[in-house]
Order: sequence, then structure tokens, then C-alpha cells
Amino acid sequence: MRKIVSNALLFATLSIILVGCGAGSPPSSYYILTSSNQQTSQVQPLNNISVGVGPVLVPGHLDRSQIVTSTGKNSITIHEYQRWGDSFKTQVEETLAENISILLQTPKVAIYPWERAQRPEYQVYVTIRRFEGKTGMNVTLDAIWQIVRVDTDNSLLTRHFVETFPVAENNISSYVQTQSNALGTLSQEIAKGLHSVVAQ
Repeated sequence: MRKIVSNALLFATLSIILVGCGAGSPPSSYYILTSSNQQTSQVQPLNNISVGVGPVLVPGHLDRSQIVTSTGKNSITIHEYQRWGDSFKTQVEETLAENISILLQTPKVAIYPWERAQRPEYQVYVTIRRFEGKTGMNVTLDAIWQIVRVDTDNSLLTRHFVETFPVAENNISSYVQTQSNALGTLSQEIAKGLHSVVAQ
């Protein structure tokens, strides 16, 4: 009888601990990168070509569900309860593609991998080497991008983009918006690069 009572007491204690742990966990917040709809006047239309965006490579420590910020030269913070609403890599690809489509005023922008019927004339490869910073301070985007002619597989243009963007407020929402703005600036550079290769 005493053993039964002890087991029941142990079970009740464990239940209280588990409930307490669950009650103490804050709810997760989810964020997405967004395109920049106010860029159309900065680049001339180029709606007679088709463009493919990707593959886009991102550092492994950033390609996770949690948002990552830096705390020092060799240290990062993984925010357990501030998460991406979708794959970080997928969001970067989609944001770049949408920005380029807006800038060039063309719907003919596909995301890698594409169907055979969507095979573009030009393909943009992007390797992101760094894309983080500190909330309330700044975000650095360091990327190498390349434009390739798809039918010949010839590399037409390769550029290194690196720029630091100030974060307006000390919160994750402002941090994510700054990352979106950084991708917007990178998209402008890629759009200008497409103009350059088409003119050649």
C-alpha cells in the first residue's frame, strides 16, 4: 500500500514539474523576409529576358529555423523563440527573385530548380558568406554573385558585394527588416549587372 502511495505521489510531482516547465516557456514569434516594392524607379525595365535565381548558398549556422544574431567576432546567439516562418535559404531565394522581378518589371523570373519549360536565358548564382549582425546595431551582408548564360554555361559577370546596414531598433522585427533591406540593395546590384551583360 505504501509503495502504491509513493508511486502516485512521484507521478503527481513529475506532472506538476512538467506542467510548470510548459507554462514557463514563452510563445514563439515567427518572421519572414520581404521584398522591396519601392525600387522600381531605380533600375530601367528589362522585360525582354528571362532570369533564374539560384542556387543560393547560405552559411550552415544561418540555415536553421531559429533566427541567429552575432554577439562577437566568434560568437553567435540562436534565438530559440524568434523563428523563421519558412526555411531561411528559401526566403532569401524568393526575396531576391521577387526583388529582381520588380526591378526589371518582368514576370519571367524563376527560382532554382526550375521546370524545363521555365529554363531561363540568364542564371544568377549567389554565395552568401555572411549575413548577420547585432540587434539595435547593424547587419552585414557579404555575398559573391555571378551571372551565367544558361545555353552556353559561360560566366558573364562575377561581383563581390559587402555592405553594412544600420538596425533602427533593438528588436528582432527591426533586425529582420534590415536583412530584407540588405537583400533589396543586393538585388539592385544584380539587376544592374543584368543590364550590363545584356548590353554586351
